[in-house]
Amino acid sequence: MSKVELLCPAGSYEAFEAALYNGADAIFLAGEMYGARANATNFTLEEMRKAVSLAHLYGVKIHVTLNTLIHDDELDQCRAYLKELEAMGVDAIIVQDLGIMTMIQHEFPSLSIHASTQMHVHNLMGVEQCKKWQLERCVVARETPLDEISKMCQQGIEIEVFVQGAYCVSYSGECHMSRSIGHRSANRGECAQSCRLPYALYRMNDGKEERIKTEGKYLLSMKDLNALPLIPELIECGVSSFKIEGRMKRPEYVACMCHIYRQAIDCYYEGKPFDVNEKIAEEMKKVFNRGFTSGYLDKKEGMVLMSTLRPNHQGVRIGKVIGFHGDKMSIALEKELHQHDGIRILNEKEDQGFIVNYIYKNNKLVSSANNETIQLQKVKCKVGDIVMKTSDSKQLEELGKLPVRKVEIKIKACLKLHQPFMLHLSDGTCEVIVKSENIVENALKTPLDRERIETQLKKLGNTPFICHDIEIEMDDRISFPISELNECRRKACDELIKRRMEVNKRVLEKKLYDEVKVEMTHQIRVSITNEQQYDVVKQYPCEIYIADTELYEKLKKENSHVHYNYPRVVHHLYSDSGMIHEIGGLEKADMASPYMNCMNAYSAYVLFKEGVKCISLSYECRDEDLEKLISDYQRLSKHSGNFEIEVYGRVENMVLENCLIKSQLHTADHCQQCHQYPYYLKDQKNKAYRLVGDEDCHLKIYHSDIFDKIDRINDYRQYGITNFGVTLTFEDREESKNILNRLFSKM
Repeated sequence: MSKVELLCPAGSYEAFEAALYNGADAIFLAGEMYGARANATNFTLEEMRKAVSLAHLYGVKIHVTLNTLIHDDELDQCRAYLKELEAMGVDAIIVQDLGIMTMIQHEFPSLSIHASTQMHVHNLMGVEQCKKWQLERCVVARETPLDEISKMCQQGIEIEVFVQGAYCVSYSGECHMSRSIGHRSANRGECAQSCRLPYALYRMNDGKEERIKTEGKYLLSMKDLNALPLIPELIECGVSSFKIEGRMKRPEYVACMCHIYRQAIDCYYEGKPFDVNEKIAEEMKKVFNRGFTSGYLDKKEGMVLMSTLRPNHQGVRIGKVIGFHGDKMSIALEKELHQHDGIRILNEKEDQGFIVNYIYKNNKLVSSANNETIQLQKVKCKVGDIVMKTSDSKQLEELGKLPVRKVEIKIKACLKLHQPFMLHLSDGTCEVIVKSENIVENALKTPLDRERIETQLKKLGNTPFICHDIEIEMDDRISFPISELNECRRKACDELIKRRMEVNKRVLEKKLYDEVKVEMTHQIRVSITNEQQYDVVKQYPCEIYIADTELYEKLKKENSHVHYNYPRVVHHLYSDSGMIHEIGGLEKADMASPYMNCMNAYSAYVLFKEGVKCISLSYECRDEDLEKLISDYQRLSKHSGNFEIEVYGRVENMVLENCLIKSQLHTADHCQQCHQYPYYLKDQKNKAYRLVGDEDCHLKIYHSDIFDKIDRINDYRQYGITNFGVTLTFEDREESKNILNRLFSKM
């Protein structure tokens, strides 16, 4: 079993250095385009080349995130970017977009591909599909528990698992909240973190609106993942890579987490216990935490996963406010506080955060204090308020110091009379040999001894190398200039550095794109949620997709136009053909839904090649892109594609594993509260977002507004769209009839 990889984030060159020198085996980063963290500093191409070379010098891999959805008019620029990445020798590309995946496979076959967590791989079928596509690695959904991860690791493809960092409340790649509310797409790297905003929970009861009392107001804000205690179990599952989230975090955060996880992993392989003690826990909390949880890995659920009181960094408790004297307040410290530390005083109405510039003890200025009463400049708070340390100046100073990292090498020296001095350096992969210009001679006076030679050859100084084994073969009573010995050592080190930093590309032939032909249709698809809607829809010439399993099973035998609309999260085997929302269901896909995120010709190529009969294009497709997408697809596949636009519906902004209704109401599993009453969230602008769970209690958060493009159908036909879709959610009989009448009047 190969050793698990420690994969660390770098949102800047400083963070890259922090990860490199603190023991990362691999580092993931992004260029200035196409990374899912557009607000990180990210890397210019020149910085990336420098980072790749330096990382390879230390035997560290570089994975580049290209994990956003791409429009057709961006593909040429993306292709040029991939050419640059291939030339500089990056070790893997992390992708979400199926089109980028197939572009790499056909045009840049030397590049390894990792399926991003935004690809929504959350079941065994999805892992098997990634293996079928010959991807090197699959980054599984954060919602995946240990027992399922263990099964995934047996499928013959590398499995990467998040072990530390921020949790998205929605399945990654499945969140449209930021785009729907603020036109900032999470799938385009622009997430506005709508999940960290305040919301209120309501329900309708007998026609009356009731506000539900909740624990906190940040109802979608999750704690941070911390899987440090589970490292042995994850290694034993067969996980290939442990991923630390944090390309938006400061370099000191990267240094801290990388260093601690490096220790934990090394202890496991050395057979030593690793105690996650209070000191380690506090170091991690000080640098950033919203509260820690092992989360879905060991099947945690409910409020234990949530950070609903505050959505930001919490720090660690260091005391409380005990009084006020003039312009100062008294703090009873429980832990150490230094000048320039950051603190936050927690208050029900509004927290007070600031940097400590002055500390007073007995009316005298001091630079630090510990477990004693001090005075600070007064801020708005009250007696009894808790004081948290949110940044530790001493800790940050230490974490800012880059440790020394060395590559172990073996040295072999040969000093034979009347022959040149021969020096071999080997790192286990690369080997260099240097031969001296002068020859070894007889010693006229004091001969050169073995100890002196060894001492000189081990003087590797500020090179990246350290000697772990040396072998010296020499004749007796010889003489050789120490200066030339040193020069040979320097040349050998320089050559080994050069060899390690060389770009070693696999030379593979590019592949041609196959012809792909699908049967063209001109149909209307109507997705429904209940029997009342079915009674209306069955009267129209359309294909009916039903999400309710019981209703589907009841109707499929009596109506050949009835199909199954699968859930967006599936943990059972696919049976009948139907509408699918994730790659695990491709073998049963009559239709790919908008949640498959198809928004360019190349992603359409992948889906049609896999046997999908009709693609409903992504909600993120822009109307102005449709004509190019359709024509580009025809050029690529040599045939027309069968595309649908959904012209009426309500977007599911999020799909949650952890039901917030169940969490806040503390109800039992499958409580069905969301079906007994209409529950919804309200934001600060008083917009309401309906909450409904599917049959497996995955909670869907619907957008506040309905989109209606029925009047644009003729425009879409001009672009080449042949199929149109409608999704009915909460519409009653009369509303459903009116919508379909309008729709069919355009046909």
